[in-house]
Amino acid sequence: MKAIDLQARVKLHNDTKAALAQIAEGKLDEAQKTSAQMLKDVGRTAIQAGIEARLAFERKNPARARELLGDALKMASPGDLTLIRVAIDLARKIGDNKFTEDVFRIALDKVPSDAAVRYAAGGYCYRRGILPAARAHLEAAVNLRPRFIDAMRDLAILYFEMGERDRAVSVLRRACEFDPKVRDKVLEIGNQRYKIPNFPGAIQAYELAVAYEPLFSSAYSNLGSVYRQSCLFDKAERALKKSIMIEPDNSGAFYNLGNLKKETADLEQSIRSFRRALVLRPDEPTFHWNLSLALLADGELREGFEEYEWRWQTASFPTKKRDLKQPEWDGSPLEGRTLLILAEQGIGDALQFLRFVPAAVERAQAGKKKGRILLEAHEEILEVYSDYKSIVELVPRKPGEEPKFDCHYPQLSLPRLLGIDTVDDLPKAPYINAIGPERFPVPGLDTGKLNVGVVWGGNPAFPGDDIRSSKVEHYLPLFDLGGVQCYSLQKGPREADIDRAPASLVPLSKDIKSFADTVSIVRQLDVTVTTCTSVAHLVGGMGCPVFVLLSHNPDWRWLQHRDDSPWYPSARLFRQSEPGDWAGVIERVGAALADLRDAKGIS
Repeated sequence: MKAIDLQARVKLHNDTKAALAQIAEGKLDEAQKTSAQMLKDVGRTAIQAGIEARLAFERKNPARARELLGDALKMASPGDLTLIRVAIDLARKIGDNKFTEDVFRIALDKVPSDAAVRYAAGGYCYRRGILPAARAHLEAAVNLRPRFIDAMRDLAILYFEMGERDRAVSVLRRACEFDPKVRDKVLEIGNQRYKIPNFPGAIQAYELAVAYEPLFSSAYSNLGSVYRQSCLFDKAERALKKSIMIEPDNSGAFYNLGNLKKETADLEQSIRSFRRALVLRPDEPTFHWNLSLALLADGELREGFEEYEWRWQTASFPTKKRDLKQPEWDGSPLEGRTLLILAEQGIGDALQFLRFVPAAVERAQAGKKKGRILLEAHEEILEVYSDYKSIVELVPRKPGEEPKFDCHYPQLSLPRLLGIDTVDDLPKAPYINAIGPERFPVPGLDTGKLNVGVVWGGNPAFPGDDIRSSKVEHYLPLFDLGGVQCYSLQKGPREADIDRAPASLVPLSKDIKSFADTVSIVRQLDVTVTTCTSVAHLVGGMGCPVFVLLSHNPDWRWLQHRDDSPWYPSARLFRQSEPGDWAGVIERVGAALADLRDAKGIS
């Protein structure tokens, strides 16, 4: 390194700021030139090596970044704060805990009295679950910088989580003297944890907020929501009612209460709460969307499907409305035009709503001149739709690559268009009929046994699938029932779970290539046992016996408080009596299978 006079030192400082800014803006080539100029001006320095490390990381070479950062730290002088901050930030990005700990050890040796470094160390230790060390660092940060608001906020949360609630409130009160918005920052910490999700952490943050401010309506509302997510339903109701009592016009609290009441199967109160939320915020899509789910679960299909149209405006809805230049079909006769019926959501949805296609076709073709009707389908179920070739043309679902058409309509909006009022108006199953047992003869099928198909889980990527899906381990008691032979129909990511099942479970899954194969197999079985999956809709649409295993708060289509389904008369529903109680469900399913076995005369 060359000797650095004052002028060179100033330039080094300015070039450092420039290089770091360029990296932050993604201008890596410019930052590389700045770094090269620094090397030319003053030779290799700790901060120049640190900048090179950052550049290596941004260029997707973490191993080189780590090596360069190690070199930089070896050259670092006591008090070299800029490098230390760069090193801490980069170590976190690299994500190697041992390396990060080494960086913090050097950082605390070089700049032991910097509040920002102690704060960063406290945060790192907290995330690692090393609470005593986190506490020591955060306390040091606050002592070194008495108005360090973020450190005071985090220290208050940590005290609260460690059971020192009075001290936590005291620290938060002191922080609020400097910045009244700290209370809201605690609420935001809770919100961030909620989204991860880290429900226990969110509860701690929200509880601290209401301990500090007993009339904090928003905190009580969010606390009620996270209690619900944690299945603490009594606590959730108390928190939400407290929120509403404090602020009668808190629309979010009424919305959260609606979700709670829906989850606890009190649909009357759920609908009432959502309606109240909408009085306060009539244009909030999420409120309308959740009201629709409660109405549909209550069998109020006309209003439910009207409200269901708000799905397109709901940010969390997984399927986005396609940007098509052609108009939406108004339900009038086509008179020579071409209608495209869009498959908008998942395979289960498409199978469930396939029943409405014939009535839609009849309406569309009611004019003097016939039109063309294109029915879009997921490629996996195109063959299952073969019954419908006489009234529609089947096309694979390829958003952005649609065939030519004049108007379009989403499949799940058909009940609204057709004026479906209640569950009594539903077109009845079976409506999937074309494929017979000859397509896929079940090898070694013994008619002297009760033959049962099993599916234990759906798509793990589906929101809430961890709640609606079971595990193969839960099904084990069914595989040992005398006179019962179980066959695995499980496909998708959970198919490999069969390795944890006994040999008595026949693995048909590996030979099933399509939903059409599944249809053929099901026709040869006595009953299919499945959680809330596309197979449930497939078998129900076939009119074949199906036992559907449901979580404590199932999807709207299974309604509430009943063990049958007007959507699928051949279905029998087995609901959890409490959250997560798959064992109780399986016990009742086992008893039902034993009854079927006995009725079949199998000993």
